[in-house]
Amino acid sequence: MKTWTKKYQPTKLNKVIEQQKVVSKINTFLSKSKPLILYGPTGTGKTSIIYAYAKENNLELLEINASDVRNKDAIEKRIGASLKQQSLFFKGKIILIDEIDALSGTKDRGCIQAIMKLLPQSHHPIVFTCIDAYSDKLSKLRRKCTMIELEPISRKSTIEHLKYIANEEKIEYDEETISLIAEKSKGDLRAAINDLQGNIVNNKLHIDMSDQRDSKESIKYCLNMIFKSRKISSTLNVFDKANEDIDTCRLWLDENLPSQYDSQELKQAYHYISKADIFKRRIMRWQYWRYMVYVSTFLTAGVALSKQKKARPESSYKRSTRILKLWQAKMRNAKKLSISDKIASATHTSKKRAFKDSFPYIKPLLKDPEIVQELNLSEDEIAWLNK
Repeated sequence: MKTWTKKYQPTKLNKVIEQQKVVSKINTFLSKSKPLILYGPTGTGKTSIIYAYAKENNLELLEINASDVRNKDAIEKRIGASLKQQSLFFKGKIILIDEIDALSGTKDRGCIQAIMKLLPQSHHPIVFTCIDAYSDKLSKLRRKCTMIELEPISRKSTIEHLKYIANEEKIEYDEETISLIAEKSKGDLRAAINDLQGNIVNNKLHIDMSDQRDSKESIKYCLNMIFKSRKISSTLNVFDKANEDIDTCRLWLDENLPSQYDSQELKQAYHYISKADIFKRRIMRWQYWRYMVYVSTFLTAGVALSKQKKARPESSYKRSTRILKLWQAKMRNAKKLSISDKIASATHTSKKRAFKDSFPYIKPLLKDPEIVQELNLSEDEIAWLNK
């Protein structure tokens, strides 16, 4: 049985769902045979647009998945030959290299350099697709290509398209179930169509309401969305997709902001981060977890919209060192904290007061074995106090 993603793949550019601005740009640049990088989340139509473009312009389409050519020799043999050859049917040709970000930085070392050398030899337009165009391994390729971003498909357009397919297939459905599928897809139209087809029972749509699609993205992908885009639809709550918790994402954001934004942009970004901190404090104080939506909005869309322009300098992202510093400080104070705990217990005072005020007076008392015994101090702790 043919998958519905293939069956209902657009064959004309005006049938592409919700990406008409992108289609116009692609038309402009491909007519000049300039290499393109189409990037954005899965299911936004990157591959489908190129298929429709080739069909509409009567071009032969050669599709190569980057994960299938994972060494320099394979690239030179397969891609290199395709770039130089004329179409078998004496018509134009377009070359689609899918999932270029599937090449790793170590196992596939040399692949990007091999592709770069082949680009000037091409007689045909070349299109690369990827999810994260700003990964370090693609930095050189970005300089040679025009980059075009695709946004997630809106919930409204997803619902309309799912209804269209269901009607064409004469499937029984209800509005609530279609809406649930669209909501779960989070802008991934391909996933929504697959969910629709996969939940047909006896020509009727049925879905488990507790089922949830849980796709995770790397923290660097989420930072790219925030630092490289000013579109609310791409950045709002993007940390919800991250494979890190919101507090870790906050540390990554804080560590890398100064290298991405100028002074005025930083001022505005930290204004939103401070707002997020306020709501986080209210959550911890009152346990009002519904405020988490404000924390996420300020840290993502708020910071993204703080920049004045979309284009940002090339850079790699660094992991925050704050947790390491806190751990190191804790290790330095570990013995002092342990001793403070024992003094507080013996003197019926608070640990904070013992930590702050007792140490100038405790050293002379160490000469009394009874006090040492009562405090239950170890030899290491006594040695530390005698330093």
